[in-house]
Amino acid sequence: MKIIHTSDWHLGQNFFGYDRSEDHESMIAQLIDLIHAEEPDALVIAGDIFDIATPNTTVQKYFSEAIVRIHDARPAMTIVCISGNHDSASRHEVHQTPWEALKVKMIGKANMTDMKENIIPVDSKGWIVAIPYTNERFLNDEFYSKLESAVKEKTSEELPIIYVGHAAITGCDHAGHELMNERFVGGIEYTGLDEIGDIYDYIALGHIHKAQTFGNGRARYCGTPIPVSFNEALSGYEHGFSIVETEVHGSIPSIRTVDVKCPHPLVSIPSDGHAPWKEVIDSLKKFPADIKAYIRLNVLLKDSEQMPFDKDRQIQEAMEGKKARYAVTNPTRESLVSEERRQNAIKAITVEELQNLDPVNVLRSYAESQGMTFSDNFQGMFDIVYRNINDSGNENQEA
Repeated sequence: MKIIHTSDWHLGQNFFGYDRSEDHESMIAQLIDLIHAEEPDALVIAGDIFDIATPNTTVQKYFSEAIVRIHDARPAMTIVCISGNHDSASRHEVHQTPWEALKVKMIGKANMTDMKENIIPVDSKGWIVAIPYTNERFLNDEFYSKLESAVKEKTSEELPIIYVGHAAITGCDHAGHELMNERFVGGIEYTGLDEIGDIYDYIALGHIHKAQTFGNGRARYCGTPIPVSFNEALSGYEHGFSIVETEVHGSIPSIRTVDVKCPHPLVSIPSDGHAPWKEVIDSLKKFPADIKAYIRLNVLLKDSEQMPFDKDRQIQEAMEGKKARYAVTNPTRESLVSEERRQNAIKAITVEELQNLDPVNVLRSYAESQGMTFSDNFQGMFDIVYRNINDSGNENQEA
């Protein structure tokens, strides 16, 4: 059985105010070309099709039209699409029945009572076990044990079995990812690969944006087909589709990757680290006029230094006549450049830790990260506002 494995499209992403539909359309066109060339038995989309759970009508319509075009490229192909933590499970399932006419399986939830609904035959070539993102308290050892029993009962011994999931696997490389600590990455609690089970010939995963293979070559995050954050570019992510072939149940899968070209690459100036404002703005002026890109400016500030008051004007003048798009300025201070303090600055925290933070310190840290001075007068005004909000909240609770 041959499949194409993709995930984390993040359709509808609002990228610093920019619409990325051109990048997404290029990605879909390249996927259709790949389907024509490879003639796979199945396409699996392992979650996070949308960037948010409530995409607007235009984005939903585009997704539906894209799936129809993908089907038309190879009508015999089975398409399995599971929801991720960015998606709405109910939105995935609401049109399940009409989609099945095009051999499209939209899986928004793990059926806890009849797990066989999540086990999908791919003609006479193999099986796909589709488990979308589900709250971790339900995906326990008992769930995976029951699922394995259901898979063994429904499938044959000879045909390959592929698991499709949207999860954070313990030990995965999450460099450049956001919202992570020792328990979570990207808002999802870690799951051990051994918990999922060892009966699957290939485990096709979504959620982690860095493409990587592990688990003795039988598990893979295909990664994002196009970059969705500047940190992905800085961390050297490869973006593309994975082509996976499995001969028989028990065999080692063959995995190939095909790069996806993004019309608007994500470029940081400088590309490594931070630099003083003058160096950054001079580099921006020299950026080639004919290159389409989204640009982030990494600015190094002295501890007492603020961003220039005419920052926006200087950026606008530097960007004049260029096809690139300015996205954001990312400042840091010299005192934070040391490795220890840099790690502390970007360390993710738990909800409990967040609840215990002093609001004044949170605001001070944010102001300083933006190159602003957090004066005593500013703190005094904030204290007054904060007390008023607190008093109002207490009155509402008493009422």
